Amino acid sequence: MATNNIQEFPIQKDNYVAFDAMSLRQLIVDRINEQKVFTDQNFLGSNLASIIDIVAYSYNTLIYYLNKTSSESMFSEAQLYENINRIVKLIDYSPIGFQTSTLSFNCSASVLPQGLYTIPRYAYIVSNNTPFSFNEDITFIKTQSTITESLNELAQQKLLYQGEYQEYPIYTATGEDYETVIVNTGIDLVDHFNIDVYVKSRLTGKWEFYQKTPNLLLEDSSAKKYEIRLNSNKRYEIKFGNNINGAKLQPGDIVGVYYLASSGDNGIVGPGILNRQQTRLVNFNTVQYNQIVTDILQDQYRLLTNSEMSYLTFYNSTNSTLPKQAETVEDIRRTAPSNYRSQYRLVTTRDYETYVKTNFTNLLAGVKCINNWEYVSGYLKYFYDIGLTDPSKTERALLNQVYYADSCNFNNLYLLVVPRSGSQNLDYLLPAQKELISSSLLGVKMATTETVFMDPVYKAISLGISSSLTTANPTIDEDICQLEVIKRPSSRRGSRSITNDIVDIFTNYFSRDELKLGQVIDTRVLTQSILNVDGVETFYTTRTDDPTIKTEGLSLFFWNPLYPERDITVTTNNISLKYFEYPFFNNLATLANKIKVTAISTVFETIEY
Repeated sequence: MATNNIQEFPIQKDNYVAFDAMSLRQLIVDRINEQKVFTDQNFLGSNLASIIDIVAYSYNTLIYYLNKTSSESMFSEAQLYENINRIVKLIDYSPIGFQTSTLSFNCSASVLPQGLYTIPRYAYIVSNNTPFSFNEDITFIKTQSTITESLNELAQQKLLYQGEYQEYPIYTATGEDYETVIVNTGIDLVDHFNIDVYVKSRLTGKWEFYQKTPNLLLEDSSAKKYEIRLNSNKRYEIKFGNNINGAKLQPGDIVGVYYLASSGDNGIVGPGILNRQQTRLVNFNTVQYNQIVTDILQDQYRLLTNSEMSYLTFYNSTNSTLPKQAETVEDIRRTAPSNYRSQYRLVTTRDYETYVKTNFTNLLAGVKCINNWEYVSGYLKYFYDIGLTDPSKTERALLNQVYYADSCNFNNLYLLVVPRSGSQNLDYLLPAQKELISSSLLGVKMATTETVFMDPVYKAISLGISSSLTTANPTIDEDICQLEVIKRPSSRRGSRSITNDIVDIFTNYFSRDELKLGQVIDTRVLTQSILNVDGVETFYTTRTDDPTIKTEGLSLFFWNPLYPERDITVTTNNISLKYFEYPFFNNLATLANKIKVTAISTVFETIEY
């Protein structure tokens, strides 16, 4: 028989992934030719050649999917969002979606009689075509009826969220265990943390507010809660219980979903956006929502009407925060393991850092959690070292102690937070933002631990060289210090172009997205980057009052802007920051004026032969 002469395959066992359709086709043809039984394989268009083509190209398709799934099935190797989303679902991690910008505000009330009032949730302000909404019921007290009264407590504890709430079409439950509602809004800019769910019971005919839980397995059988997850298709899944873990939906129950639709980057606003005369607060108004308010809030609170809302005046003196895009594949790979380790409870300092970073990335550029020992031996010690006699009585420390700490001065955890901002200069997390973080920690932190906020010690950096290299206590002469850049003789680049490239180096290096608490300011990297600019031969840090005082390369002033006479350094070396120090480049917008580009003229001499 022909099969008696079949030889072993002349390929290694692990070479199968190296074949494409054409190489496999040729291998099959060669094997058949070796047997000298058939000849049609050599004629394109023959039946046997067609069968070989089908086998070869089918094999090629299967190998493609094998290669994709062999890497995409691994957490450390997956590159596609859909795949890593499914993988982290196994450890119960829900990727964080888009987060809208927030706005801190001030508010005053006039005309209203004294009493207790509530602004219903989803009420919104539209200013310059940019909406801002409240995501919860806001209660305040009007103590006097005849004068305009500032509502300071309201302003210090609440935030406005950029966007306007939308009502999703109702869903009628079928009564399945772990019934899941897929919310397909058709837009990507839905705020991850502002999706609310209400259920109208078929038995009572009344709407009820359901609360969000990180995991239904943590809840008992009667808990009216839901679990929400951003799935692999970037759609939100709202899952209910099974009467063992969370209350189960009954057949005929109606589910109402409300979500905050953001304007994204178009919703970033500056100071004074709410100060316009035509800006006023307006109630969210739909037939379904009005029925929800009647069932849930009407008998408990004195709700403001639209006409009464006109007596409230809103204004803002700060920028809005920047929105935060949804987690990428790398963000998920970095965050998911830490979230799994915490198991929805905050015990270690690392747990606190992970929780705050994950849930408030739209507010924070950096966070560090320390215990009482690190606070005393590091943060307080710094103030003692620069000569303060009682650091606990400084302005920032007193503010945080009064608003966010109790009288107990031990067993505390200290949260060092840096706000996320487009500004290059020093700023601090606003009271309402701290209140938001503090209130969210209450349900997950250890019962015996109090969290206290700390503000970072900002360190200003600028070009600088001392009038004397041996000066023990240099003065901050940044206005008369500059970079003198020597342009390469053969370069045809303009001085302005070289200056712009150098400014871009400093702008990118000192961007809020790149800086970290306690990082190293690497002057060698900055120096080399400047030298790599096309057309730069070398450069010096000099003083305009005495051009003879210069040092080759980069020299920097480094100081605490709150205590410049106590903490200032001039250095050409790398700067290692302490864990509570955060850098910024002082007056970065004017850096171009401190860069002088000088061209070396080439002198030609006549040589006689």
